[in-house]
Amino acid sequence: MKFNLYGDGFHDDTDAIQEMLDTMRDVTLPEPEKYYLISRSLVIHSNTKLTLPRYAEIRLAPHSDCVMIKNETVDEVGDRFAPKIYDFAKKFFSYVNMYSMDHPCENIEICGGIWNFNNKEQKPNAFSTGIHDGYSGFGMLFLNVRNLKISSLTFKDPITFAVTLDTISYFQVSDITFDYNDGNLYQSNMDGIHVCGNCHHGSIEKLFGTCYDDIVALNAEEGTRGPISDISVKGIYTDKAYSAVRLLSASDECPVRNVHISDVYGTFYHFCICLMQFYAMDSRGVFENITIDNVYASKSDRSLVKFPRVFKYRPYGIIDFEGNIDVKNINIQNVHRREFIDTSVPMINVFETVTINNMILNNFSCVNCKDDNAIPFVTNKGDVKNLCYDNLYLENEKVEL
Repeated sequence: MKFNLYGDGFHDDTDAIQEMLDTMRDVTLPEPEKYYLISRSLVIHSNTKLTLPRYAEIRLAPHSDCVMIKNETVDEVGDRFAPKIYDFAKKFFSYVNMYSMDHPCENIEICGGIWNFNNKEQKPNAFSTGIHDGYSGFGMLFLNVRNLKISSLTFKDPITFAVTLDTISYFQVSDITFDYNDGNLYQSNMDGIHVCGNCHHGSIEKLFGTCYDDIVALNAEEGTRGPISDISVKGIYTDKAYSAVRLLSASDECPVRNVHISDVYGTFYHFCICLMQFYAMDSRGVFENITIDNVYASKSDRSLVKFPRVFKYRPYGIIDFEGNIDVKNINIQNVHRREFIDTSVPMINVFETVTINNMILNNFSCVNCKDDNAIPFVTNKGDVKNLCYDNLYLENEKVEL
């Protein structure tokens, strides 16, 4: 090898690791003496696997201000954003205009390691500062990849999203730990697995730890904008988190379809699961064939978060439907809640401008352990056209809707 691999936490290992990625298809890094230090984005190519020992640390050097790893791309300046997208989104997802979409990658795998983004020593969160100069604060970025696997690793202290997936098909993300401490500037916008438009046929499972934004976001209006479909999210284990899963669509051009969310355990200071529009377009978000089951969730105290502008205690339920959205078939079952803080938020919250064609609710329970006041089962200000339900219980009393 032309470059030395140190792993001593002092010398820069970027050139040595990149040389391995450029010349080998199966790259296995040994246990470092201290940790690997990199100062610019590693680039992984098609048909390449990068493996680190499970608890070997790879750290972003101070003032590197870049993603830690991304797939190989071809530079091509363009204007690929739809005119509907907000200016701040165009700036935040500016990578869309930096790379050609005509050169996909395939068969990429990353396994193991503690990926430390070292957020206190990078530029601060662009959302917090309003300074959008092409810097997103993403930890990892994968764009236009077929067959992607990320497994058995820890994401530590990103600026914003730990990993951003955009235009990815046939992907697996599994056995992930989030080790998030302080933010830069605040504990905000720190997503876990952030899935943008045009992602299909994916599995996200076994996620552990707390994020200070969505642990999983399926946001079809972001990045390249486009449909998201055929996604399984299974196994979220967290405490005092912002939310578990957000599904976002703001137009029929970017529907979210065929999503199964299951086995969610934790406490949340915002919502647990939400279907929403968010971007205020002159159109309606579309969701179809959504299944949610085996959720054991309750609310947590927002004061535990070190973020001065954290939302006031908003009346968001365990499962929320908000914005101008149309939901065509949703099945929710086996949702259980034991509440230990003062709260009056419902199990299910349907906002005014929401239309749901078919909703099935089965096997819910909620017990308020804080006081004797019953928590509302559902707050419905929208239009639920066809509702079927069975075995709904509040305070051990059967609920009739």
